[in-house]
Amino acid sequence: MDNDDDGNNHGREKGPSREGKKSRTDRPGHGAGKGPGSAKERRVLQHGASTLAGAPGPSLTAKQGAVFAYSASDGDIDCGRHAGYGLYFHDMRYLDHATLRLNRSRLAVLLSNDEAGDRAVCELTNGDLRVDDVLLPKETLSVRRERRVARKVTETITVRNFHSQAVSVEVELAYGSHFDDMFVVRGADVGERGTVHEPTWRNGKLVLRYDGADGRTRTTTIGFEPGPSERDRGCGRFQLDLESGKEAEIRATIALRDEGPAPLEDVPAGGQRDAAQFRQVRVEADNPLFQAVLDRSFTDLGMLVTEELDVQFFAAGVPWYVALFGRDTLITALQTLPFDPGIAANSLRVLAKYQGTQEDEWRDEEPGKILNELRVGEKAQLHEVAQTPYYGTVDATPLFVILVAEYLRWTDDDALREELRENVERAVRWINEYGDHDGDGFVDYIARSAKGLSNQGWKDSGNSIVHRDGSLAKPPIALVEVQGYVYRAKLAAAWLAERDGDEERARALKEQAMELRERFAKAFWMEDRQFLAAALAQGGNRVGTLMSNAGQALWSGIVAPAHAAAVAATLVDRAMFSGWGVRTLAEGECGYNPIDYQVGSVWPHDNSLIASGLRRYGLDEAFLRVFSGIFQAAAHFPHYRLPEVFSGFSREQYSLPVRYPVACNPQAWAAGSIPLLLQAALGLEPDAAGRRLAVVRPVLPEWLPGLTLRDLRVGEATVTLRFERSSGATLVSVGERAGDIAVEVRY
Repeated sequence: MDNDDDGNNHGREKGPSREGKKSRTDRPGHGAGKGPGSAKERRVLQHGASTLAGAPGPSLTAKQGAVFAYSASDGDIDCGRHAGYGLYFHDMRYLDHATLRLNRSRLAVLLSNDEAGDRAVCELTNGDLRVDDVLLPKETLSVRRERRVARKVTETITVRNFHSQAVSVEVELAYGSHFDDMFVVRGADVGERGTVHEPTWRNGKLVLRYDGADGRTRTTTIGFEPGPSERDRGCGRFQLDLESGKEAEIRATIALRDEGPAPLEDVPAGGQRDAAQFRQVRVEADNPLFQAVLDRSFTDLGMLVTEELDVQFFAAGVPWYVALFGRDTLITALQTLPFDPGIAANSLRVLAKYQGTQEDEWRDEEPGKILNELRVGEKAQLHEVAQTPYYGTVDATPLFVILVAEYLRWTDDDALREELRENVERAVRWINEYGDHDGDGFVDYIARSAKGLSNQGWKDSGNSIVHRDGSLAKPPIALVEVQGYVYRAKLAAAWLAERDGDEERARALKEQAMELRERFAKAFWMEDRQFLAAALAQGGNRVGTLMSNAGQALWSGIVAPAHAAAVAATLVDRAMFSGWGVRTLAEGECGYNPIDYQVGSVWPHDNSLIASGLRRYGLDEAFLRVFSGIFQAAAHFPHYRLPEVFSGFSREQYSLPVRYPVACNPQAWAAGSIPLLLQAALGLEPDAAGRRLAVVRPVLPEWLPGLTLRDLRVGEATVTLRFERSSGATLVSVGERAGDIAVEVRY
């Protein structure tokens, strides 16, 4: 509920308490459901449906490493206001209640900002208050609330008196937690539970503790400076006597611990990589607005780097997907390779560590397969969910092979190549031996797990793959873009074999890729629609709806050159292109819904891959249209941050892009979209082993007259490049170099 009494009582009188091992369903958003086989349960257990909770109002996010806070715009964490608010670590919510009250009243929000990434700041003020039977007028006190997330979370409250007289006020900080698993927060059934202890005070600190059913003990310990003048169960009260113009500060320091038998850190790791790590290559754009959008992308990417068990990777998105996802991590690493290849190396290592070794239907695991999702919370430890890890993704395995090759093109890192040699071979074997269920020569998917995803491509919501008559496609389903990923992975594996001097292996892989390309053109091309089918479903039936998937096939290079221009024309016509980006499903198709997750909405990462594909085929006009749409959409969103997805309403209908209600924000491959679009525009093609860099047909949009790329690294060398538009062309000049590097510009 959203009233002051409810918020106060949660921390002061009744307090958060749960004992025993019974399932509890009496909290907001935690319906009883119908058991693990229910539609509700299936929905919340999949990546394609973020949460059953409704969209919150204005909210704040702060994250560093594996810890993040998600709160209302006034900084309050209160799951009564929205079921998702909380302080999280290891897929568990360590606080579902952290509220600030002044004389037991909620404060008004003047400013609310989380653009720094690791901290959220609010400027608050009072309403009319009764203080000792005297009316303190509204907007007399300034209350600055800053929450900074690191290994410990620090909340600093600064109260300043602008009244002409001295005032005495009470600040109350109330805390509580049920220690819910993220799946429960999103709406899944609670399952087996341990014991939530009553809040206790120890040595001046407030301690919240949960002894989990999984044998792990989780604690939230809150210390205060200065100490509270009054302590109650779950809250501390501070009496502030302020002279006119004076201020006082209260600091709460929150420490999280997760102790038990599973191989996890007891405390959060040492924080995120600094956002500056993604600026080793300095980009100086002549358009300040584009510079701001690009800087936001790099800040968000730094924020989303997550560390668990001494390995760093991109978390998929905040708040629902602060976890390892194979597809998301791989695509984001591909998008950001020129700017920081180190995160790609770490991502490849962690995904290789969890590469499938056996056939396990519960987790959709097969030998050589790259995981879809890894969770480490209580439900995962109890094996109540399949994400331990879960392998239900058809595309992560070929993307893994592609990233290994692209990483080496930029770095020539032979040590990592040797380290991952067997992992690449196992991934290729999975493609050849497990990827095709119906023997038609195309990689497809069938869910085997009872809690598995029904759709296992990037469009993984249950209604995303739909026939022209509105019926859902039946598995096995061979997606158009996945055939492209496999094609590119075979060529990547062939290139790796050539590096190793294995010409016979390289020749065989190239032949497989070329044979796939030929069969693909015959099976997927729809002459009547001059477009590619989105998929081949059960019985070889084409999914003939106009979907964005075909654009990602362009990215891979599998599309016949004779078909590319027609595909591009459809992608950027009015039915598919909203003005802000390419829709996932064309307007007018059966099932089209601009405010549904993947059947009419616009996804920035999808557009970045589509646009890169358009550039690959020399379709620069269409490329610039998509690039401009996504950039202009980013410029309209708060803090210039691209969300995971936004609605597909046309630009003619609304002059602003329409948000999608529960999109992750920030989200990794959305943050990587602008860097990839820029890379495609500049035409960068590295050859670190050959100590060469090709700049192929660079093209800047009209709104970007010039751009300087400083200290671009290829192997051990760096080079500075200057790009400028002149008379409709984009010219390149080569500046300072360090190391052995040859630059070839091809127009």
